[in-house]
Amino acid sequence: MGQKKSQRSLRFSRQFSAPRGKVFALFASHERFGAALGGPAGVKLGALRRIKTSEDAGNPDGIGSVRRIGFGPSAFEETIVGFEPGKRIEYRISRGSPLKNHLGQIEFRDVPGGTQVDYTIRFEPRIPGTGTAFALLLHSLISSGLNRIENEFGAL
Repeated sequence: MGQKKSQRSLRFSRQFSAPRGKVFALFASHERFGAALGGPAGVKLGALRRIKTSEDAGNPDGIGSVRRIGFGPSAFEETIVGFEPGKRIEYRISRGSPLKNHLGQIEFRDVPGGTQVDYTIRFEPRIPGTGTAFALLLHSLISSGLNRIENEFGAL
């Protein structure tokens, strides 16, 4: 079955000059990932924070954990639905978003000299005609965040 006309997909692929374990640890931490995406202002304002801890004590930001992004009525929540340490993180928007049928997938693999990260986001807008605007906004936010991560680890 083909992709719905309103469904959007964004793909990002980056290589970082750091071991997979270090790169995965940054992406897997709600606070560190939030700092990368939100930048210094986002950190000061606490724009992304864990509001529910995973039942897996070894991975508090693992499956079942929930992070809140934003403030007030514009805030939304994401729930981690897939988590393989060092390999994969999957999350869905679970509350309060203008997007529906959302799935974020981040995959990690070793490459010579570092780590390959492949990040895909799929979604549909709740309001017809807003998909392009949301795709542009998400693309800008994720690209800026990946650039901050490159500044921390270096790019290959």
